[in-house]
Parts: sequence; C-alpha cells; structure tokens
Amino acid sequence: MTLTAAFDGEDRRTHLEHLLAEASQGDRAALERFLTLIQQRVLVFAFRLSGNHAAAEDIAQEAMFRVALNLKRYRAGTNLWGWIYRITMRLAYDHHRRKEIAIPLEEACPAGVEDDVERHEQMRRVLDAMKVLTEKERAALVLQDMEGMTCREAADVMRCLQITARTRATHARKKLRAELSRFYPELRGER
Repeated sequence: MTLTAAFDGEDRRTHLEHLLAEASQGDRAALERFLTLIQQRVLVFAFRLSGNHAAAEDIAQEAMFRVALNLKRYRAGTNLWGWIYRITMRLAYDHHRRKEIAIPLEEACPAGVEDDVERHEQMRRVLDAMKVLTEKERAALVLQDMEGMTCREAADVMRCLQITARTRATHARKKLRAELSRFYPELRGER
C-alpha cells in the first residue's frame, strides 16, 4: 500500500466520522451524505453474508436505518466500519434465522455474455458451498478474506477473541475447500 493510498483511506475515514458527528447533532444533509457514502459497502457486505441480492437489499436498508437511529451510540475514535459491520452482521444473522436463504441461480451472478458463463458457474458453486458454513464461520471468512480485515479487526466486529476469529475463518476455508473439491480436484491436496 502506498503512502497516498493510506492517507486517502485515513482521510475518508476522518471525513465519514466528521459527517457522523454532524449528523448526530441533527444535520440532516450530513446524515444523507454519510448514508450515501456507506451504502454500497454495506450492501456488498450484506450480500456476502446472505448470498442473496434481495435479502442483502433488505438487510442493508435495515442496517442503514439502524445506523441512522443509533448515531449517538457510536464512540468517536473507535472502529467506525466495525460498528457498521456489526450492525449489518447481526441483521444478517436475524434474517437467516427467520428465513432459510435460497439463492436463485440467476440472481447469484447474472451472466451477461457467454464469456461470463464459466464465472457464473464458479460463483454459483462457491455460494452453494458457503451454505455449509455456520453464521459465525461465514462472518469470519467474509470479514477476513473478502472485506480484507485483519484477524484482530474481524474479532472486534464479531466481539470474540482474535484466536476465535482466526479459527472460525480457518474452519470455514477447510469446509469450503472440501465442498469445492468435488468440482475442482486440485483443491484436494491443498492445506
């Protein structure tokens, strides 16, 4: 990571925290800007947890509502994205408990051109394989491997020990590898 990229990320986080502070003081325009800036990332995270576009939209919408409703509960200087992800993760858990999530194949990865057919099939297989994971394993895997969080950051979001987050992600990877090895024999020998 370059110094510029690190500064840009820090600058964005500071900007988001500034908007959040203004929004918590009643500035509706700041709230709208804040929610607009986090919306896409929340939606992607919700999809990665649920594996379903419609469910992800519902989860993300509720998460945005809860974030707006609980602005004053955020402690400045703490992990902003951890707080947002924790809200989203709990809602995804609740959604999963209320209704078993089915993934329509067309929805999982819509193929636009023939070149995308293989990628579409790979995505379908991965999403199907992720069904064997527990909620906590899936969250650990998504946070660490897809969202790029460190083990410590994932543990903070999941409110568990760092070793627990690492173990959950490791178990999730092993389960996925076992499920996917039916289609990709080269995965059988990896550890």
